[in-house]
Amino acid sequence: MHTPTRLFHLHFNTPDVSGAEARLADHGLPLYRRFGHIDGEFHALEADDPTPKGFRLRLQNAERGYANITLAPGTCPHFDHLGLCTSEFDAICDRAEDAGWSIRDRDGRRTFIMTPWRFRVELHPNGSDVEAALGSWDKGHFERVELTTPETDGDEPTNHEFESVFGTVPGLSIRQSDDVQVPRFRLDGSAFSDAAWVETVALL
Repeated sequence: MHTPTRLFHLHFNTPDVSGAEARLADHGLPLYRRFGHIDGEFHALEADDPTPKGFRLRLQNAERGYANITLAPGTCPHFDHLGLCTSEFDAICDRAEDAGWSIRDRDGRRTFIMTPWRFRVELHPNGSDVEAALGSWDKGHFERVELTTPETDGDEPTNHEFESVFGTVPGLSIRQSDDVQVPRFRLDGSAFSDAAWVETVALL
């Protein structure tokens, strides 16, 4: 997939992590890793590792190919951020700064850009260790992701404002609604038998 910017990641909070994990697996996106703490000490667990006594889950990843979904415990279902890999990392950061959007940890391992619509974008340059850890695009990727955002006071529609900073992100569709949500997404690639829609209301 030779496009400047590619969507690889969605992050959700949910009160039912184990249930969401099972439903993602049913859609062909299996558990990859868990991350958490035991008595304040950080631990990373592979999918097949038994859960140690006292383990407090912070988040976990489901992954296949270039598609990664993070599930984190939360009091109610909530979409937190999406992740992009790009060959235009510096240009995107510069445009975000020019637009007055805040950027956290631009020179660090995980750069986050806060948009005006109450969701963040995790941004990685091509060749970063995060991208290198992903699998093949042909094996699995987000073929389509629907994102809804609330209206702002800006003159431009949300998708135009978003693209003015991030450029075109293939497969990402943005429309206005009452809240920030990803109502559904579709996975594709050789690891999936079909490209069926995954409805996140039922998932989370």
